[in-house]
Amino acid sequence: MATSGTVGSTIFLNQQIIDHAFRRCKMVEQEITGEHITIALDLLWLYTQTLVNRGIKLWNVIPILLPIYERQVTVPCPLGTVDTYTINLRNQQVLGGTATASEGVADNAFDRDLTTACIQVSMAGSITLLIPSATYVSTFGILPNVTESWDYVIEGSNDNFVAETVVLLTRTAQAVVANQWLWVDVQGPFATGVIEFTSYRLRATGTTVLNVIELEFQHTPNEIPMYKLNRNDYANLPDKVSTGRPTQFWYDKTRTQPEIELWPSPGAEFTFGQITGFVQRQMQDVGAMTDELEVPDRWYLAIVCNLAAQLGREIKEVDEVIIPRLDLDAKTYIDDAWTGETDESEVYLRPNIAPYTR
Repeated sequence: MATSGTVGSTIFLNQQIIDHAFRRCKMVEQEITGEHITIALDLLWLYTQTLVNRGIKLWNVIPILLPIYERQVTVPCPLGTVDTYTINLRNQQVLGGTATASEGVADNAFDRDLTTACIQVSMAGSITLLIPSATYVSTFGILPNVTESWDYVIEGSNDNFVAETVVLLTRTAQAVVANQWLWVDVQGPFATGVIEFTSYRLRATGTTVLNVIELEFQHTPNEIPMYKLNRNDYANLPDKVSTGRPTQFWYDKTRTQPEIELWPSPGAEFTFGQITGFVQRQMQDVGAMTDELEVPDRWYLAIVCNLAAQLGREIKEVDEVIIPRLDLDAKTYIDDAWTGETDESEVYLRPNIAPYTR
């Protein structure tokens, strides 16, 4: 007998989750009203948002690449961030060479002077850096001088864009904010198999007009782990605005947008660095009946069973006699789901025990 030949391609919509949950509550389709559906969507959202309270959801652990600025202690985390796991301070080498531009003063984009800019007035312009020898660029940084929506590409070439042009990055309707860094990591090899180039450029597309304070082509990253402070230790720091290389941080878990509070405050040389690492964020909102939940397939049955148990407490038409069974099913499958929530990597114990001496 033939098999489907597919893996991980089944689509399971919110409507199917809710339908199965009501069936576990022994409710037939004719009994389900619009109010019941609204309640089910609310409960589904409430449950998925509480998953962060129990453990680490591997599918919601995401990398971060955040800008830092001179003397700015506070670094906002992405919306929905729940906790930080690894936070590093990254510095990289910056490429230097001969700058050219279709308009404006090209050198202003590479002088690391935040008071100057390469200002263009025509659409679809470009800013190019020709370097002495082919080098791989791992991170691109743009410090815009305007707040707009940009369409642009970043390209590489080994003949200064005469016959060879390789697109390394494409952005459409990218929101840029004046004086706020936009950092992007680029992974190779690229489609052509070439990963090192002698020329790199930022080229606007469509109706975009470039106005750039700084354009960075960086390589050879060096990342230094930062130590996580608790609130009391951070509060007891005598000078929270002294400048230097940030080595520690306090994670301020505020209601809307959590923040990382750096210590020491970044010095001027770290304006061109980044904060990297991993954070756990909340699950995406449930959305409509025709949307999918942002969960791996292995979690669907657990969520169906939990939703059924929650419906049993809010829908009066559900027979109270079956609620204990719904609770047991929910616990069984949720425990199974959490048991499988591991990446199977090695675990190392590193005791740090030492005598205390004066």
